[in-house]
Amino acid sequence: MNNSIKSDVTEERVKIAEVMAGESSVLHELDFQDVAISTVAVNTLKKAASVVMQRFLPGSQPEKLTDSQAIAFFIDRVFWDQDSKGLILCADVATRSFCIPIPREHWHMKTDLGTIQ
Repeated sequence: MNNSIKSDVTEERVKIAEVMAGESSVLHELDFQDVAISTVAVNTLKKAASVVMQRFLPGSQPEKLTDSQAIAFFIDRVFWDQDSKGLILCADVATRSFCIPIPREHWHMKTDLGTIQ
């Protein structure tokens, strides 16, 4: 994929997250490795990933989806909404992005981020 197409795709993903958060919201992109989510959020991601897989990934066997796979499905882009304090997790499937909001009470920043070099 050339740089122009990559830039267009990235801009589109950010636009999707902005629409979910609201036009006036301030979004900050995060690395998913820096956040922890609740079991309620994991269950929501698993249900959402199963639905997306059934509809857009024929033959994918969503009934065998593990919690870890469901989480991995939605970490292509992770945004923190400064206003709501929630997260927006996005999955890229083919030419589409699917984003799931995670309310602020269902996630937190990890306290031990390891060694910073």
